[in-house]
Order: sequence, then structure tokens, then C-alpha cells
Amino acid sequence: MKFPAKLLLFTLCFPWNISAQQIEFSFPALPEKKIHVYYPLGNRRDSLLVTSDKQGVGKVWLPEGYMGFIRIYIPGSGSIECIGGEPLLKIEGSETFIDKEHVSFPGSRENNFLYSMFKEKELNLNRYAWIQFGMELYDPKSTIYRLLEKENKENKRQMLSVAGRIKESGLYASGLLDIMEYVNDIGTAIDVGDTVSLGRMKAYFHRQMDWKTLYTSGRLWQLVNIYYARLYGKEALYAENIMPLFGQLPEPMRSAFLETAFETCEKSGWDTAKDSIVSYIYEHKITLDAQNSNLRRILSSGKTGRGKPAPPIKGLADGNSGGITLVLFYESGCDHCVVQLEELKKHYAMLHNSGVRVVSVSADMDERVYEYHSRSFPWNNKICDYKGFSGENFINYAIIGTPTILVIGNGIIAGRYSNLSETGLYQDQ
Repeated sequence: MKFPAKLLLFTLCFPWNISAQQIEFSFPALPEKKIHVYYPLGNRRDSLLVTSDKQGVGKVWLPEGYMGFIRIYIPGSGSIECIGGEPLLKIEGSETFIDKEHVSFPGSRENNFLYSMFKEKELNLNRYAWIQFGMELYDPKSTIYRLLEKENKENKRQMLSVAGRIKESGLYASGLLDIMEYVNDIGTAIDVGDTVSLGRMKAYFHRQMDWKTLYTSGRLWQLVNIYYARLYGKEALYAENIMPLFGQLPEPMRSAFLETAFETCEKSGWDTAKDSIVSYIYEHKITLDAQNSNLRRILSSGKTGRGKPAPPIKGLADGNSGGITLVLFYESGCDHCVVQLEELKKHYAMLHNSGVRVVSVSADMDERVYEYHSRSFPWNNKICDYKGFSGENFINYAIIGTPTILVIGNGIIAGRYSNLSETGLYQDQ
């Protein structure tokens, strides 16, 4: 994913620490509309819902102490993103749709400061681009070039002034803008291979990152973690550098970071890194959110890695101790799951003739949905307990995302994959 240097100007907004976080909507042109409010916590997203009255007015309350990015969505009328968490956040608009150009935040220090800084930074960056373009056109000895040099100095002074006001504001928005700057810098450094800047980016992540702000920043949380994995690139380096953070971070950031790191390993096929992380958690007795079923699943993954005995599959009458079994965990409606299921159907006859038993385990919670999609599967072993990711098989096999494919040989887990082609059980002609 590539971003223009210094131009990651998101339409985001964010704040923090207050007791009563009320949001008051006033959309006169949108009476009796359902208003959805989404607020992120690490990789997760919780939501609130209110229906506006006949005057288009509605109120919701964020959880006590929440300060961060929120998204307001009205079906059929658009959405906006802003900072939520001030004692009273008023959001007003007079049109039949909502977007950042037609909505205001009267009295909101956080949002008005954030958007004003966006505008100033954008103006400075555009001015800088034009000045550099002009300086490339004119002779350094020319009068115009000297004028451009003078303008460049003034523009740099203004950029420093903006940076100073952001740092001194003491607002949540300042921490958010700082993280945005980091994302810009790290993206540029990776693209150009600037080793000096990459070293500085690594040090920032471990020593200066504002985790409290990052935790409620939505997309920035995801981007920062994606870039962190790219900073190291190699599985062993990633695991070695990431593990000490689990002991340093406070909750709930620690548990959220573990979820994200584990998901990164899953997508990258870094099984050794996953095992190392889980071992580190156990060895150092690091406490995590005991109520988080996803974390329980992650921690149990140490028992379901390559070379470990395969837990019994509930619903599979004759067990999984003999021969080769391919198990596909999926969910109907998941695009990548559909691709893998079609691939499996295409190669099923060949797998079956080779002695490979195919088992599908669904995360569907609606019986009609499950029956509709599974009826086209040519294999016999189709399992669904309608408990979703809380089902016994999903927990026992530490499934945190679909599709997940496991190959079991004589009762031992031989591999864990996200694509059928990676199993090596067949070759496309």
C-alpha cells in the first residue's frame, strides 16, 4: 500500500478522558432516521444506534472515558468521521446527506482544531510542492529563484509554527496528527528504502508511540501494524522485536496488540512467529483479557501448531486419526471463503481418489444460510453447530479468521494455511 509523502490527510477525528461523553445530533432534513455510531478499539469496532425524532434530533452516549475516532453513518444519507469523547459533542447539518463539507461541530475544540490543522498542513504542502517545482525551472542566479528561496524559508517557518501549535495544544487531536505523520514517514521510508529513516521509525514505534491514542484511531491502528510488519519483513526479526512489547503495554492495548500481531502472522504464514509469541506469553506470565474469547483461542493455538496432535473434530463420527484429512473452516458470505470452496469443489474428485478426506466446518449461525450454501458440496463430512466462532471446533483449533485450512496426517497437524494451493495436496494442470 503506497501513500504520497506527507499527504495522508484522513477525514478522521479524535479526543479523550472525560466522564459523560454525550453526542447530540441535529439534522432537520433527516427526521426519524436511524443513526449508527461506530467507535474502534484496536482492530475491533463497537456500535451505538439512535433514531432521530421528527425534528431530526438524536442523542447517544459513548462509554465512559472513551476518547477517539468515531464514524457516524445514516443509511442512504452518507457518513462522516470525527473525534468523539468531549463532554458534549454537537454535530449539525442542514442537508439531506452528511459529509465533512456539510456538517459542523459547534463548540468542539478537538474537531475544529483537527480540521483547521488539516487545512493549514495541506496549504503548506501544496505551497512547498509549487516552490520546489519553480526552483527546478529557474536558474539559481536569477531574481525569481531568489524570491522562491525567500518564499521557501517563510513556508518552512509556517510549517514549524503549525507543528508547534499541534504539540502545545494538549488535545487528543495532536496525538492523532503525530501518528498520521509517522504513517506518512514510514510509508515513504519503506518505498524508497531509506535505512536511516527506517531505523528512526523502529525506535519511534518502540519508545514514543502513543498507544492510548492509537488504540482508538481506527484505520491508523491497522496501518501502523501493517507497516511495522513491513519494517522487519522477515518472520524471525518480526517475532524477536515484537515480543518484548507484550510485557510493556498496558491493558487493553496489550490484548488488542496481540490479536493484531497474531492476525498479521496468520496472513503472512508465519507459523514459527505465532508459536514464539504464544511461548513468550506463557513463559513471562503476561496477563491478558481473560474474557476475550479470541485471546483464549490464540493462546490455545500453541497446542494446535504444526506437529501437534489434532484435537477431535466434534461432529466427525469416525474421528481423524488415520490417513490424510483436509479441514476447511469457513463462513458463508466470506469472499475468500467462497473462492477456496470453489477451488476445493473443483479438485475434490482428485483429492478423494488420492485418499484425502475432506471436512468442512462452518461458522454460520443461521441454519437456512448454512443449508443453502453447503448443499452443493460433494463431500459428506459437512459440520456446523450454529455457534459461529464460539463453536467447540473453532475454539479447539484456535481459528481466528476464515478461511483457515488444516492438513492432518495420522492425527498430527501437518500444516495450517489460508489458501488451498499452499497445502501441496494437488497441482493445477
